[in-house]
Amino acid sequence: MQRVKRRAGLPHLPPALAGVALVAPATPHGARFSQLGWNWEWWILALLAIVVFGYVRGLLCIDPKARLHVFGVGRCLAFSAGIAVLFVALISPLDALDDQLFSAHMVQHMALMLIAPPLLVWGRPATAWLWAFPLPARRGIGRFWMGAPGVQGSIRALLAPLAVWVLSSFALWFWHLPGPYGWALGNEWVHTLEHTCFFLTALAFWSLVMAPYGRRQLDYGSSLLFVGTLGMQMGLLGAILTFAARPVYLGHAGTTAAWGLTPLEDQQLAGLIMWVPASLVYLGAMTVLFVAWLHDAERKAVAAMPSYNATLVRTIGISVLLVLAMSGCQRNAATSLWRISGAQAERGPVLMRGYGCGACHAIPGVADARGTVGPPLAQFGQRAFIAGTLQNTPDNLMLWLRDPQRVLPGNAMPNTGVSQQDARDMAAYLYTLQ
Repeated sequence: MQRVKRRAGLPHLPPALAGVALVAPATPHGARFSQLGWNWEWWILALLAIVVFGYVRGLLCIDPKARLHVFGVGRCLAFSAGIAVLFVALISPLDALDDQLFSAHMVQHMALMLIAPPLLVWGRPATAWLWAFPLPARRGIGRFWMGAPGVQGSIRALLAPLAVWVLSSFALWFWHLPGPYGWALGNEWVHTLEHTCFFLTALAFWSLVMAPYGRRQLDYGSSLLFVGTLGMQMGLLGAILTFAARPVYLGHAGTTAAWGLTPLEDQQLAGLIMWVPASLVYLGAMTVLFVAWLHDAERKAVAAMPSYNATLVRTIGISVLLVLAMSGCQRNAATSLWRISGAQAERGPVLMRGYGCGACHAIPGVADARGTVGPPLAQFGQRAFIAGTLQNTPDNLMLWLRDPQRVLPGNAMPNTGVSQQDARDMAAYLYTLQ
């Protein structure tokens, strides 16, 4: 059902009386604000409730040590703050005030683009929501992700940096043109589409910038350019609105006087909101990225710096020899595992596809296993360690396959309920990858 627009200001006036309305004495601001109501749209409340429920349930389903490592208090608080910002933007009287003042509408847009999305992204909601599903459902999601035609390709295309930048820029300029803005102001469904465009493109934008899961699709230099160019566009649009000689948006012509503003003053205030506070957000993000870039460059330089300390050189040499010796031993153990009684290596590819291993790893011989979250498993039989922690032995590998969170709490590999026999068969197959 279409929501009735809550215009608590002046009713629609014919053009001949519009000028009179603009110079009419303003009613007391407190009385006018008291007429604004809360937007208790059931579907907005239902969506927010589902999002929060999935996040909380997912957190409760994760091992406490892993939850503290993967999320921590800071990420949980960030997600909560993001939901609170959405509640204020979409439910509070601000949603009614945006029908009367363009500046209030701009505050709502900034909340949906620059405040709520980065907070939600930092909270790592995708991980929590995935864990909110029972194990069979998680496996089904993994199989769908890997097996459904065109799913991964379509998502990768939409989340490519250039696509996100173009879509974000288009949404910013298109919905602030007088025509589309007037459509959104006059029709609630178009208004909802406008907000959805802002919010979804912002989620994609901040996901690329913040990389909350640790794998950056954009390096730091490209991220600075990514943020800076979009921030310049928003600042330019804000400056245009601030210095315009006449009102551009006529939809608020009959309502601004009730708040002691002319339409031009309301537009100038909206331009300043888009120009100054928004620019501070983008500048802050660029500062954080630049500092992180410096730290990353320093870390790489230290790692690559040659050392002439004789003791350190000897220590490194001994360590290399020990690793090579262990690698040789492990290679022998690996080649013998698939011969042990009860292990059927030929079942490995089918089991790995069923457990959704290909959603995170590239695995030779397993259909559609082209994931990039975890390391590729080619030549696994020649590796000395599992996850950089365990010696690569049959018992350790089976333990890792069955309960990775107990071995290394907080790592990215979830417990998928692998049985003992399935773990033996999958391990046997991995050791055939030489």
